[in-house]
Amino acid sequence: MIDSYVWIGQAPLIYQFMTARNVCKEKGRVKVDTNSIGFKQLRRRLSRQELDEAVALADLVFRDGEQSSMGDSFPRIFDPAIGLSLGITEEGQLVSFIGFVPQQIFIGKAVLSVCALGSVCTHPDYRGQGHASVLLSEAFHQAEAMGAALMLISGTRSLYRRNGCFAFGSVRRYRIPHKSTKSNMPTGMTARRLEPSDWFRLQALANSKPAGYRRSIADLAQELHSEAVAAMYRFHHDVFVAEKNGQLEAYAVIASGPIPADSDLEPFIVEWGGKAAIALPLIQEAMTRMKLSSMLLFATSHERRMMKLLDGHPYTSSHNQGTVRIMNLPLLWAQLEPYFEAAAAAAGRVMPSWGIKRLSDEEYALRLGDELIPLSSRAWALLLFDGPDAEPDDGPDAFVRKMASEQQAELLPAMTGTSTRSPAPAQHLPEKAGTSSSSASTIKLTSSRTKTDNRLLPFSESQAELLRDFFPLPFPYTAGLSYI
Repeated sequence: MIDSYVWIGQAPLIYQFMTARNVCKEKGRVKVDTNSIGFKQLRRRLSRQELDEAVALADLVFRDGEQSSMGDSFPRIFDPAIGLSLGITEEGQLVSFIGFVPQQIFIGKAVLSVCALGSVCTHPDYRGQGHASVLLSEAFHQAEAMGAALMLISGTRSLYRRNGCFAFGSVRRYRIPHKSTKSNMPTGMTARRLEPSDWFRLQALANSKPAGYRRSIADLAQELHSEAVAAMYRFHHDVFVAEKNGQLEAYAVIASGPIPADSDLEPFIVEWGGKAAIALPLIQEAMTRMKLSSMLLFATSHERRMMKLLDGHPYTSSHNQGTVRIMNLPLLWAQLEPYFEAAAAAAGRVMPSWGIKRLSDEEYALRLGDELIPLSSRAWALLLFDGPDAEPDDGPDAFVRKMASEQQAELLPAMTGTSTRSPAPAQHLPEKAGTSSSSASTIKLTSSRTKTDNRLLPFSESQAELLRDFFPLPFPYTAGLSYI
């Protein structure tokens, strides 16, 4: 009788497994045809040569020969100085790869530790052997070991969804037509292209957003140069800034280039910053100078001022790009505390009496007052990124309905909004956010299957009212300038 075996060696430094094509069982022993063995290794720290092979592999899978190399578009993925990307080699040749880049995302004064995965690829001759699953599992271990709170994955394939990665957030894609050649720049404001002398001011403006990627000037310059998203469409960057009295007030990174006659591609805004009332006229001025007939702009759910200015423009709604996995919920909650404090102050309420409590290896409960509300991993992602009124795989539609009901309401401030609701009731008087308190023995467990007011997530209306001041989290568009 002939059987096929996969032998896996010691972990975690190197998985070494042999594929024996002809393995025979004889008298209780295993006989191996050594001429048919192929050695495969999981490589945790790729050499310069292996990273060069990874670039070639990624170009084979993702590029068509006319686009710029993946190594040029995503230099941090293939940077040996970072040393976190993973690969599988067979007979000394790289056959599967996953790009792994650490990032920091700020939400107000909160800074989140994030790992981003991208450029996941396997050579066509080696697919169907589970390489991507092995690499993804090792990436999870690596992220846990280095203290990541979140993982962002560029893809949405079922492999990720089976492993606790979820679609998240909501983004509107607006189409802005070019209407007039007359400048609409605010009085005293001038529009011009970015200059090398602008780096400090550009970085300060980018960091003034309610939420974004924390980047050094070198990071910002590299991302503008590498054109990660623009290169996918054979586009290039043009950067315009609005200036008044020597200060930058807004900026827009525009991706544009030749468009085939039979294509529905359009130029788009990769990233914008500054006040929406200045950024939008700047974009329109750039369209005039670049002779563009239309432009796409992406606005995430917290960018309501821009949405208000674009009221009446056609748009489509979707989730944020890719998927998200919560790697360490207690760490994430702790890192969010500065944001929670600012959001409570903006809403005119004291910090809620809340926290999180671990119920099992994979389940946590939200503690609100004296109640424990168990939430699945999916439910936590919905609460954090789509809010207490979210629906599964329907976050954007839920957001659109909410926005429609608020058309006549006062616009919320950039951070979290001005609440028109009453101050917090007495039962929400302060106890600092954190994990379960010493009074946990008196806390009542609420069934995770409880539905109230036709809401998917198991919150009462009063609980949802409280949570709306904090969730969904302001979060940057993940397919922008810092895309991995």
